[in-house]
Formats: sequence, C-alpha cells, structure tokens
Amino acid sequence: MWNRCFWAAVLFLFLSLSVYPESARAGDRVLRVAFDKELPPFAYVDENGKASGFNIDLMKAIAEENGYELEYVPLEWEDALACLKDGRVDLLLGIKYTSRYDLVFDFSESFFTMSEVLLVPRQDSEIFTLNQLREKVVAVQRGNVGMELLESVRRVKMLVSFNQRDALDNLMRGRADAFIGNRWTAEYLLKEADKQDDYVMRSGLINPTDYAFAVREGNYELLDTINEGLNKLYRDGTYTRLYSHYFEPYSPHVTGWYRKVVIGLLVVMALATITLVTIFFWNYRLKAEVKRQTAALADVMAFQRQVLDNTESAILSLDVFGHITLVNQVTRRLLMTDDHALGLHVSVLLPQLPLEEALQADKPSFYEGEFQLERCSGRIFHYYMAPFGNAVSEHVGWIVSLQDRTEQKRLQARLISQEKMHALGQLAAGMAHELRNPLTAIKTFIELLPKKLDDQRFRSELLQYVPEEMERMNRILEDLLDYSRSKPLEIQETDLGALAESVLGLFAKRALNEQVDVQIEVPEGIIVCLDRRRVKQVLINLIMNALEAMSTSPVKRLCIRARESPEGVELTFSDTGEGMSEEQLPHLFEPFFTTKTQGIGLGLYVSDKIMREHGGRIEVSCTKEEGTTFSLFFQ
Repeated sequence: MWNRCFWAAVLFLFLSLSVYPESARAGDRVLRVAFDKELPPFAYVDENGKASGFNIDLMKAIAEENGYELEYVPLEWEDALACLKDGRVDLLLGIKYTSRYDLVFDFSESFFTMSEVLLVPRQDSEIFTLNQLREKVVAVQRGNVGMELLESVRRVKMLVSFNQRDALDNLMRGRADAFIGNRWTAEYLLKEADKQDDYVMRSGLINPTDYAFAVREGNYELLDTINEGLNKLYRDGTYTRLYSHYFEPYSPHVTGWYRKVVIGLLVVMALATITLVTIFFWNYRLKAEVKRQTAALADVMAFQRQVLDNTESAILSLDVFGHITLVNQVTRRLLMTDDHALGLHVSVLLPQLPLEEALQADKPSFYEGEFQLERCSGRIFHYYMAPFGNAVSEHVGWIVSLQDRTEQKRLQARLISQEKMHALGQLAAGMAHELRNPLTAIKTFIELLPKKLDDQRFRSELLQYVPEEMERMNRILEDLLDYSRSKPLEIQETDLGALAESVLGLFAKRALNEQVDVQIEVPEGIIVCLDRRRVKQVLINLIMNALEAMSTSPVKRLCIRARESPEGVELTFSDTGEGMSEEQLPHLFEPFFTTKTQGIGLGLYVSDKIMREHGGRIEVSCTKEEGTTFSLFFQ
C-alpha cells in the first residue's frame, strides 16, 4: 500500500508539472482531485492527455461557480483511495457509498445510482446468475464491489485487474468466462471496440448503490461547497445536459423503449380498427333486430297488460316530464286511485320520488330507495325508477315499481333485536365460563392461605399459579377490548408474499422440530392495501391453529397459496390436521368457541373482525380427519 502511495505521489507531481501545468497554482483555492483514470464515461484521460468524463465536467462546473482551481491526479482505483486517505489529494471524483468507506471518508450528496453488471459472451448458455459462476473465471477490478459479490460464490476463480478496461479486455481476449463491473463503463468500452453485439448482460443492475464525491473525514467546508454546487447544477439544468451528453448514447434500452412504444401504438391502432369494424357490423345487425321486434310488439301488448295487472308490485309509467301514462291494478289498490290519475304529475301521488333530480341529470339513470308514504300511517315502500326507451333507443319516459315493505321491515327489526339479545347472552355466558376457572383457582388459594401460610411449597405454588390465572383473565379482557375498540387502520401498500414469508419465519423453528412440510405458492408482485400489523395478527392466528391441528397427524403439510382475480386477492391456508365436524363450523367465529384444550376461543373471533374492517372476509372449509382450509379475501 505504501509503495502504491509513493508512486501515486510521483505520478501526481509529474502530471501537475507537465500534463496540467495551467491548473497548478499555489493557494487555498487549489483543489487536488484524484479519479479512476480508466472509468469511462465517468472519468478517464482522453487521447490528448486531458481529464474527461461526466464526473470531471460536474466538478469543473462546481469549481467555476466557487472560484476553485483544479489539479487532476489520474490514478488506479486503489491508489486513488490510498491517496485520499493519506491526505495527498483533497477530493475523489466518484465513489460508491459503503459503510466501510464511511468510516474514513465523508460523502457528498449522491448524484448517480451506480450498479454492477454480469457480462458474458452472447453464445454462452451456462451463466445466467451469480450462483452459476462456480468453477468459472471471472474478470473483475481490484477493490471493486464485484470482488465482494464474488466472495459469496463458492469455487469461483477471480482474474483481478487494476482497472475496468483491463478486466473487460481479459473477457474479450478469452481469458475469462465472465466480467463483473460497472454497467455504463462496460457499454462504453464495448461500443469503443465495436463488440457490443458479441456480449450480453445476463444480470443487470446488481447491487445498486449511491455514487458521490468523497473528501477526507472532517473536511466539512469543502463538502458543503460541493453539495451546494450539485444542487445548483440540478436547478439550472446543467446536470440534465451533462447526463444526456454522456449516458443517453450508451443506453440502448432508450431506443428499445421507443421501438416498443411504436409497436404498441400500431397494435392499439389495429385493435381499434378491428373493434370499430366489429361495432359497425354489430350495430347494423342490432338495428335490423329492433325493426323485427317492433313489428312483433303489437302482438304482445295484450299479454303484457295482463302481466302488469297480475304482478305483486305497483307499476307506473311516466313520460319524460313526469306525467303518469300508465298504472296497473296494484297501483290503484295501494295508492287508492283510479284511471283519473292518468295525465297527472307523479308528484301529486308520490312526492317522495327523486323525479326533479332525474330530470336535471345529463343522462337518464336508475334510482332506487325507500320512503314512508305518510308520516302517520307508517307504511314503507321500496321504489325502483328506471329510464324507458322506445324502439330506436330514445328516452321517452320512466318506469316506476313500488313494493310495500312495511311488514318485512317489522320482521327484520324483530329478528335483529332477537339476534342482538342472543349474541349478548352468548357473549356473557362465554365470559362467565372463561373467567370462572381462573377465579375458582384463585378462590381456592385464598381459602387455604390462613392454614398453609407457612408451607413453603404452598407459597411457591401460590406465587406461580395465581399470577398465571390473573394474566389469563387479563388476556381474555384484552382480546375482547381489541374486538370492541375502533382503532384507525394504518393502510399501506404491502407485498403479500413478503408478509406471508415474514410470518412463516416466526414459526420456522417449530415447523422444523415438528417435521411440518411448509409450502408457499405466492406469486411475486401481489400488492394489497392493508394494515400490515393487524393482518399479520390474522396470519399468525391461522398458522398457529394449523400447527396445533396437525400435532397428531401422520402427514403434516401446510400449504399457503395466493391468486388474483377481478374481484380481488385470495390467500388460502390449507393443513392436513384433524379438521372439524359440520356441527362445529357454524360456531367457528363465535366468541369463546374453541376445539383446543388451552384456547379461549377469541383468535378467529378477532381475525374475522380485522378482515371485515379491511372490506374483506374470511371463509373456512374442512372435512373431519382430512384437514382445514381458511381463505382470506382482500379487495
């Protein structure tokens, strides 16, 4: 390391006196900047011996703005790091942020996202990922993060070079099977050698990290100047201009993107043409069918009249202004009217209908609701008002249907009241049953306390069991409070597969000890908007129930699957446990109902509430001695 620093210092003096004499000027406003001399298009020495590249131009713009003179020191990468660490230079033009470098350097704000790429010959049919580099020779730059990536691959052979150009040259000369290095530098050098079609990127954008300028630790004044200069370059458009100049010519994905857009537009135009032609012919056939139906309409008018008069609903027809044009027999009976109602405005008989809203709407639509006919009578009607069209689909009026729901509403209110009382009694009975056991144990200890106060064994059991029973009662009350509290949901977009994996991780050791075969089939990219913490509680309850149900099963298998549909996302948990009988299923989500000896019966009760709060639901299907499947439905 000291040897490289010595030669780096010699090279620095030589370049300062010969290559860049115009920039070497004594004073506090002179910055000594080092850069990797073989990292195009970021930083390199061109054919005229001058420093060039994206990083160079960015720093030039910052220096001109702040009155600095720059002395460039092109070095090998490791030499540049050593010289900055030893204080031989003030600034390093471009370095990836790592926690290891952060201990010795201070970093500016990131101005690029740097990543590595796996490059192989196009005819290669064996290497597609980093794991397939075993027993292969890989060209890499010394000190590059690519070396750290390869250290995690067993039996890989590294061909190390001092810079990216030499490493890529080893691949092009056939000395290596693959190359790992800077993606943009690789594209630049392949284009320069006219060999971009001979190689292919198999794993792009490996280990993306922030890319920034670096100064010696503690040089905050220079660091603040650089950060302010970068922000100004963003605002005045200099950064965008330099980025377009250096990187867009080396981004074949840009032209590929435009090509895809053009192809997509052509496909859309073709589909639109086919759709328009189809619609045209369909419309032509529809008009012919309307004419045929119009001719047959006269034959069925008498039949329709009989149907209207014998239906259970009151039916009225209105013109476009709301005047009554037809009433059936049920309407006459319910509204106590006759044919004199024809021609009257419907607001005379039914002012509760939203006719004014319907007439003011831009487009006719459907209306549905309920109203009380008279405040004192208590009669409740359900109405349905729909637009009516003629044979050529012109809006010519409205059809109004009325149904007397008075008795139905009374029955519904009575059933709701009975159901509430039943649920309240069931809840009270469950709480009494669950609280009685720990209270009995505590009562027994209290009764024995005067007699066995001096018994050491009794005192130890008292201190053990009484707190446990009190904690059991507290847990019962907490679960009930969790169900009754109305907590606001913290909705966020969540990867369903990642959430399921994280919950399974909590039970990995238990599943291994109990020899449970866990299978998870959740496609990547299924995103659901949910409260991660609360849904995680549901998943934990289901997985814990499945493991306990399979404790005595000869075959233990838990399958977690997910699928998307137009209605939403379905996540299922299937086990090979003992299952449940048909008599137990209707009570599964009731409070304090459990088939376990140690359970309190509130897990599924709370889980059902959480799913309903998310606008979803939970369903269960099972067969005795064959297993159980729980399905979670998310919208």
